[in-house]
Amino acid sequence: MYENQGAQRFGADSRLFVVLLDKDNPERSWELKRSFDLVFQKIDAFFDRETVSKEDEIVFTFGRKTYTATYTAVTKMLIVTK
Repeated sequence: MYENQGAQRFGADSRLFVVLLDKDNPERSWELKRSFDLVFQKIDAFFDRETVSKEDEIVFTFGRKTYTATYTAVTKMLIVTK
């Protein structure tokens, strides 16, 4: 997800990626973003139980053909399902 971001939106900051998935109707997963209570409940529970460790570091490259740099960031992914 870091490597595929556009140059204008690039950032190597640490991030939590929240992926929404409607198991019964995957093509309508985007509608889960309206389910604030469900999403924020899952995010709160995630932060209550998760810790950050060395295993959460990713190293990736980003740049154009003329200049490419290597970055390190801490990242986690939360998959919210309904």
